[in-house]
Amino acid sequence: MKRVPIIDFVRFGSFFVVLGEHFFPAWLCRSIPNPFLQSLVLNAFHHGTYGVVCFFVVSGYLITQMLAKGQTDLSGIELRSFYVKRAARIWPLLVLVALAGFGLEQGKGLLDPRVQTYHVWNDETGFGGLFWFCLGTFSFNWYLINHYLIEGFQWNIFWSLAVEEQFYAGYPLALKILRHRRRIYSFLALVVLSGWAFRWFVFLRWGPAPGGVPTPFFSVLEQMASFSNFDHIAVGAALYFLQERSSRWMKAHRKTALGCFLAGSVSCFYLCAGGDWHSIWGAVAVPGLMALSCALLLWGGLNLPFLDSRAAHIFSNPGRLSYGCYLWHPTVTFLLMPGLMTIGGLGSFAALLLGVIVFAYLSYRYFETPVNAWIRHWFGLKPSTTL
Repeated sequence: MKRVPIIDFVRFGSFFVVLGEHFFPAWLCRSIPNPFLQSLVLNAFHHGTYGVVCFFVVSGYLITQMLAKGQTDLSGIELRSFYVKRAARIWPLLVLVALAGFGLEQGKGLLDPRVQTYHVWNDETGFGGLFWFCLGTFSFNWYLINHYLIEGFQWNIFWSLAVEEQFYAGYPLALKILRHRRRIYSFLALVVLSGWAFRWFVFLRWGPAPGGVPTPFFSVLEQMASFSNFDHIAVGAALYFLQERSSRWMKAHRKTALGCFLAGSVSCFYLCAGGDWHSIWGAVAVPGLMALSCALLLWGGLNLPFLDSRAAHIFSNPGRLSYGCYLWHPTVTFLLMPGLMTIGGLGSFAALLLGVIVFAYLSYRYFETPVNAWIRHWFGLKPSTTL
């Protein structure tokens, strides 16, 4: 699988939104002297979860591409190969980041008190056996839901990884059993509809009254529950099959492709800046619409020649670091925060972004790539050039 610039652009854009939400709580936004810029930053970064939604869409597309590979009959999917490749990509960095996070917890007293409560693990149960069991078995999102936890982003970022791996635990087997496209389309449609239905049920059962404040349980359940997010991955999977069937036509109708790309981009921006998790519209519909908008953006972008140019390949390079950027950004924030608070404002955010990219590159180049190659070699698989 070759690198596709539009995929990397979306991945990095998704991470950018997540980083902004984690770095700009309201109290830190006040360090921006211009009131207009304060408002702009808060509106742009107040829904980092929608960045994760786009991650899920991209992930569903790429994993389905890896599994299907243009095959008509998917009964020949090699499950062993898929799970080894997935483990080689996910596990090494996950373990390293978790160990680094646990070590940094010992130095949390060096941080500003506001940052301590915002950044580190504050659960009174500490790092017990259940904590590590859920982290290691990719059920950590349910651990967070059970504890109503939304703070301490050094650790709560692992909820999205847990959702992905729960989906991919059974998805390749489902494709192998269903075999043919029409059955798979029906399966994916069912997953998408079930996601909307689950969010609707959660809002009716635990959502806030009109004008009320949502409970912590509702907030984490609506955001982190697996069944509230599987539909986003399914949208990405459906996009692969749509692109497979329509690619030749779309490339011959570039205005249509450009229109889809622009419409998806505008819709993503509007939903990210204007979504409201406190209303039934924001809780139920907006995440699903965000996934569809991201898929529309990608569908158009995948068929535009200028987004596959040499320049696009160069400028989209940071996107290949998105997994490392996502997992490492709490650690880098922890290490740089004393200096970042001295800089203040948008300059501190720019410095953090650069620091995360450099750190993720070093991790990718000197840890993730060689370890991935070693694991693949151990199981008799070819090394990957794109991870």
